[in-house]
Amino acid sequence: MKFRKIVSAVLASVVAAGMCAANVFAVEDGEATFCFDTEIKSETFQSYGSVEQAGMKLTHTTFESKNGNGCIIVSEDCSGDIQQQYGGYFIDASCFGAEDFTSFENCTIEMSVKLCEGAEAFCENLSLYSDGTIWLTQPATGLSTEEWSTVSITIPDGANNTTVGFTIPTFKTYTGNIVYIDDLTITKPDGTIMENIGDYQLKKMVAEDTVSTGKNIGMTILLVVLILAIVGGIGLIVSSALRKFS
Repeated sequence: MKFRKIVSAVLASVVAAGMCAANVFAVEDGEATFCFDTEIKSETFQSYGSVEQAGMKLTHTTFESKNGNGCIIVSEDCSGDIQQQYGGYFIDASCFGAEDFTSFENCTIEMSVKLCEGAEAFCENLSLYSDGTIWLTQPATGLSTEEWSTVSITIPDGANNTTVGFTIPTFKTYTGNIVYIDDLTITKPDGTIMENIGDYQLKKMVAEDTVSTGKNIGMTILLVVLILAIVGGIGLIVSSALRKFS
């Protein structure tokens, strides 16, 4: 009986570890279908619903990213008096131009999200969604201004859903940036990731991220002087000790 309990506990631990590993899985740099490292093509992401009334916009920035050289910023200029409170941006399966890919059935879609400073109370409606045969939605919860979070949704078998996208973050009165979005990934039914659309760029190092050659030389000289001073100090201590006991 005790042996059975031990085996059950071990199996439970293995399953829990596997679930944790699955939860922290993330694509590597450049692997995402949409890396958002370049300007967004207007024909790729289409708007619907109350996007215009909410003043929702997608802009590209190189000052923030999870991977690569940039991401998109979702912003709003919302007066708060919108009657039809729905809408967002979406992509259609046809945008990939593949004859054998006509819907997102059995695909998993995920995106990385990070809150902009000061927008913590204005992201209550942001969700990843898919539409077609059935409407599916996955709210983006527990977001942070410090860490990137991953939101994902899987389209079930038999669901001929042709669109995926994300909704308007808020309908409250608000003007400004709300969230950063990076690495939107589409994993196909066979488990492979839909290849990048061509918007990946390796992250560029700016002046603030690099140390000048002169500063490197100065630090090297300082380090050498410090080492010599330490060695000299040790030598003096040893010499003094030898004279004392000789």
